[in-house]
Amino acid sequence: MELERVEEFALTSLQKQHIQRLLKTAFPGYPDRTFYRQLPDFRYLGYREERLMAHMAVEHRLLHNAGQLYPVFGVIDLCVDPIFQRRRIASYLLDQLTMLGKENQIDFLVLIASQHQIYLDNGFQLVSNPCVWMMISGDQSVGLTRRSVKHSLMVKPLRGKQWKEGLVDFLGPIF
Repeated sequence: MELERVEEFALTSLQKQHIQRLLKTAFPGYPDRTFYRQLPDFRYLGYREERLMAHMAVEHRLLHNAGQLYPVFGVIDLCVDPIFQRRRIASYLLDQLTMLGKENQIDFLVLIASQHQIYLDNGFQLVSNPCVWMMISGDQSVGLTRRSVKHSLMVKPLRGKQWKEGLVDFLGPIF
């Protein structure tokens, strides 16, 4: 697999078409675009010859955890084409992001997931913090919401920091 890290603004039209096709395959009902709520900062794109076989969007932002501000990478829309699954490709993408985070003083990887095993196998912890984030409906902000995202919020410490049980403020939309 050939892996590329591409800033969002530098994506070509062809890459966007490939991303949209893979996201629609991986996530039935996905909107007809390359992002769900907000554009990510960059993406990892895994190719085999000319075929996009793996994708992971990443958002770089600050996040409050129990009153402490941390730089994080938010993992979004990690997926592998069904033809190429069960080859540890998703784990490889997460390893690449982990290395990038450690090299660049990122404290945590953070994500929201309904399927946990792949992330647990890659050093993530399932946490149940109360959270606050900006809600987006369609293409508009509709306010802040405050609630727990039990059985969904996962974190991976990168630099020895401890995740705390208090309020998590996403300082924007949820990933």
